[in-house]
Amino acid sequence: MNAWRHYREGAVKVRLQGLSPERFFNLCGQGEVEIWKISCAGAEYEFYMTVRGFFSCRPFVRKSGVRLKILEKTGLPFFLYRNRKRGLWALGFLLFFLLLYLLSLFVWEIDFQGNLRHSDNELMHYLETEEIRCGMRKKQVDCEWLEGQIRNNFPDITWVSARVEGTRLYIHVKENQVVLTVPKKDETPCDLVADAGGEILSMVVRSGTPAARPGDVVEPGQVLVSGRLSITDDSGQVVSERMVRSDADIILRRERTEEKEISLWHKKRIFTGRQRRGLFVQAFGKDFTLLMPDFEEREWSYTAQTFQARIGKNFYLPFFGGTIRADEQVSYWTKYTEEELSAMAEEYRRETEAKLIEKGVQIIENNVTILDNDSACLFRLEMITEEPAGSPAPIETGMEQEQPSEGES
Repeated sequence: MNAWRHYREGAVKVRLQGLSPERFFNLCGQGEVEIWKISCAGAEYEFYMTVRGFFSCRPFVRKSGVRLKILEKTGLPFFLYRNRKRGLWALGFLLFFLLLYLLSLFVWEIDFQGNLRHSDNELMHYLETEEIRCGMRKKQVDCEWLEGQIRNNFPDITWVSARVEGTRLYIHVKENQVVLTVPKKDETPCDLVADAGGEILSMVVRSGTPAARPGDVVEPGQVLVSGRLSITDDSGQVVSERMVRSDADIILRRERTEEKEISLWHKKRIFTGRQRRGLFVQAFGKDFTLLMPDFEEREWSYTAQTFQARIGKNFYLPFFGGTIRADEQVSYWTKYTEEELSAMAEEYRRETEAKLIEKGVQIIENNVTILDNDSACLFRLEMITEEPAGSPAPIETGMEQEQPSEGES
C-alpha cells in the first residue's frame, strides 16, 4: 500500500553529508517526515523520502548542519513531467486501454464442445436464427434462455451449458446416444416385387403367399410374395382372403452394370517454384493485404494461414491476421494417359464395391472395362452379385377385407 502511495505522490533518493546526521534523523522523526531504505556508506547516508517530506525538512537541514543531494527521482509526478512533451503518446496509451475496454463488452468468439452428431456450422447457423452471433453485446446474451432453446430445437441434445468467459461464448452440449423414438411399423398391405431380374437363390417368407420359389428366374417388377393370404377350410376350399403386408428374406443372383463417364481431357497444373509471400489483416469485416503485385498477370495458387488475436485464454478480439503464400503455376489441357485411366477405373471399381457391400450386396464376379473416344471416357463395371431383393408394391387387385364364403350368411 505504501509503495503505491510513494509512486503516486513521488519520491526522491537523497544522499546526506554533514557533521550531525543523527540530529537530522531525530528532527525528521519529531516532524513526522517519512524516511525509508536507509543505508550507510562511511560518513554518508542514502535513503528515500517523499517529495513533500523533502521540502518540509529544510529547517531540519539548517539546524543539523547537513547537506542533502538528490540522486534519483521516482514516481508518477516525475514520469509525467519527463514525458510532458509526448502528449500524443500518452493519448494513444489511454486510447489503447479504452479500446480494450470497449471490445471487452462484446462477444467475439463462439466455441462448441461435446457436439458429435451436430456440426459446428449447423449449431452456428441455428444461433444466427436466434440473433446470437459474434459482435453482439455480452449483456444481450441470456445463457439460461439459450440453453432452453437449444434443448427444445434439438431433441437429441439432453444437456446444455452456456456461459460467457471474457469475450468468448462457451457452449457445452451432451447428445443422447440412444434412439429417442421407435419408428412406427408400416402395416399397409402390399406385395413384394423384384427390383431387378435374376435367379432366386433362397427365400424365407414370414408373411404373405410365395409367388416364386428358389431356382426361379424372375423379371423386374415380378411379384415374389403376394400380400393376398387365402384362408381355407378343412376340405381345402378357399373361404376368405385377407390382405397382409408381405415380409420375406429373399436372396437374388443377378447381373449388375455400373457406368461412369468422364471427360478425356483435363486441366493439368505444374508449379514453377516461384513464390510470393505477404501478410494480411482483417478487422471488423475489412481485409487489408500486403502482397507484392504481379505485373505480368501470371497464374497463382494462394494459401493462407490465419489466426485470431486474443489476450490470454478467453479475451478474443475481432482482429485476424496471417500469412499468404502465392505459388506460380502453369496450366494446360491434356489427355489422360492409359496408366492414369487404368488407375481411375480401379479406383472407381473399389468405390462402387465398397458402396454395394455397405448395402449388404455380396460380389461374386466383377470386371471393369474402359471405353473411350476423342473427348470422353466411359468406365463400365460388370458384376455378378448376390443381394437382398424385394420391394413393397401396392396390391393391384384383390379384396381389402375378409370376404365371407357363399355358404356363410
